[in-house]
Amino acid sequence: MKQFKAFRGFILGFFLFIIVALISTALIVFHSSVVNRIQKITTQNIGEVQELYKQSVQAKFNDLFDMLEAQSRYFNDTDTSNPDSLKRTITRTKGIGEFKTISIANKDGACTDYTGQSLPNVFNKDYFKDTILSAQKQISNKIELDENLEPILTLSYPIENGNKTDAVLLGTLSYNVLKNLFNVSIFDGQSYSYLITRDGNIILCNSNKKKNLYNVNFYTYIQNNTQKQKNQIQKIKTDIIKNNKSYVFFNGAEGTRMLAYEPLNINDWYIVSVVPFSYIKAQRSAIETPVFVILFIIAITILIFILAVYVLYKTNYTIEKDNERLIIANTQTQSLIFEYDIAKGTVDFSGDLKFILGGERKNFTIQYVRAEYYKRIHPDDISFFEHLKDSLVQHLEDFSSEFRYKNYNEEYIWVRMTGTTVCKPNGEVEKFIGSIINVNAQVMHEQELKSMAERDKLTTLLNKSAMEYHAKKFFQQEAENNVCALFVIDLDNFKLVNDTLGHLIGDQAIKDAANKLSLIFSEKDLISRFGGDEFCVLLRLNGALNKETVDRIIKEKAQTVCTMINEYYSDEKNTIQVTSSIGIALYPEQSTTYEELFRKADEALYQVKQNGKNHFKIYN
Repeated sequence: MKQFKAFRGFILGFFLFIIVALISTALIVFHSSVVNRIQKITTQNIGEVQELYKQSVQAKFNDLFDMLEAQSRYFNDTDTSNPDSLKRTITRTKGIGEFKTISIANKDGACTDYTGQSLPNVFNKDYFKDTILSAQKQISNKIELDENLEPILTLSYPIENGNKTDAVLLGTLSYNVLKNLFNVSIFDGQSYSYLITRDGNIILCNSNKKKNLYNVNFYTYIQNNTQKQKNQIQKIKTDIIKNNKSYVFFNGAEGTRMLAYEPLNINDWYIVSVVPFSYIKAQRSAIETPVFVILFIIAITILIFILAVYVLYKTNYTIEKDNERLIIANTQTQSLIFEYDIAKGTVDFSGDLKFILGGERKNFTIQYVRAEYYKRIHPDDISFFEHLKDSLVQHLEDFSSEFRYKNYNEEYIWVRMTGTTVCKPNGEVEKFIGSIINVNAQVMHEQELKSMAERDKLTTLLNKSAMEYHAKKFFQQEAENNVCALFVIDLDNFKLVNDTLGHLIGDQAIKDAANKLSLIFSEKDLISRFGGDEFCVLLRLNGALNKETVDRIIKEKAQTVCTMINEYYSDEKNTIQVTSSIGIALYPEQSTTYEELFRKADEALYQVKQNGKNHFKIYN
């Protein structure tokens, strides 16, 4: 009997030893896996943010060079060797795009800005020399200071005469425009980024939003703020020379940090992202603690589970069949169903996860889902989160919202989320259950129909009714912190063009005017054609600007319209000059309703017509 008890004790001890050994092994393997996984996720997230930066910066500079290219066409028939001819032409580019200033420099570096004023000679500037020699557009590799001691970046575009570059069009960009492109923050705001050149010159660092860091050697700066880790610095230099992307770890006063770098594919620039290793450790701890507990509970309940497996087998077989049918149906329609357990902070999915989360995994923490959605929801649709939050707070039974989401093909698609809250007996929200469906085709079709109904066929500008609708909507919902000017624009001598030169040339004059208005005014402004030769523009300005600045901007815009629309149209026999007359009314100074603003602007236009045309007047 004693021997049996001893043997039973030995068996029990051996069994417990096996369980402890398995748990210990699982914990060691899990710990290593978590560290590697979080580090991999971190590098993936950095890569995604860097790709976002690359796309934003490339799109911005492409747009800016498109603007310079459009302006360069004014010099097609200009004698680039004649300073006076260059000066007359450059003054026509006044107030274009996001540039602080636009100027023209001849091959000797003599420079004149859009106001006709002479600027310092740029002959010794690298970007000027490179543009002259290569006949290629360039971006300065150093931040400069303008006459107001404000940091700027300069873009140069060649003006070619035959096979030679005789002049260079220069556009200066405010440093803040570049800085605003790097305002995406990840890892709870603990990360920041550098933008550096191939030789290590810092163009930008967004670690401190109140201070600018530029024209400092990156390698020296890093070495002075770390523990003299020359091997890592040499690795970065070597990778950048070879145009590779990679990452290294540094130890310094701020602790261990990960530096991930990747080429921007612009000007041989590189993006360097910095993430503190403390963030990775915190994420690891947040995952390991609950998992350790779960592993321990699993070890205790493993025997009970084995006994229950057979009982559950038959039921589980039926459920799996039903789930297979549901997954097939959801995959065909690109839809999924989810359950958000608020107390547990977990989200369980079923259906086609590939189009929304890019994989087959079914269970996620709410922190991961929220971070993924923040990265992928279109910036204009971020208000969706407030809508969802209000639904949970107010215990709304029915929730529905449509928003644009970047899928794992890196394309924005429209999706619709519907759901309902499930409450406990005490009224506290317990769960949120809903579905997500791909409705991109339906929404895009609806938008196409709406756009066709709102647009003028000849110019693709807003038509009269769409202009009135959007302007009234703006005044009701968004105009509180803005000042506005309503421009009513009439083309002078347009009827004479139609009657004398024909409707084809008349249509061309209308399209020319529409294109020029689109260049002069920004995307946030409302531009419309009312029909015939009449246009209407709602210029929207920041309400924080003082009255003197607002008046100056309005007059500059109006004068630019008069200057650019002034064109001659001709056939083989006749030539007719088309100019513009403009009436302007101010919001909220002169009225807060669209109808009254239009009436006053129209009255000012009438006075311009009575006093010689080809001018503008602000209603008084």
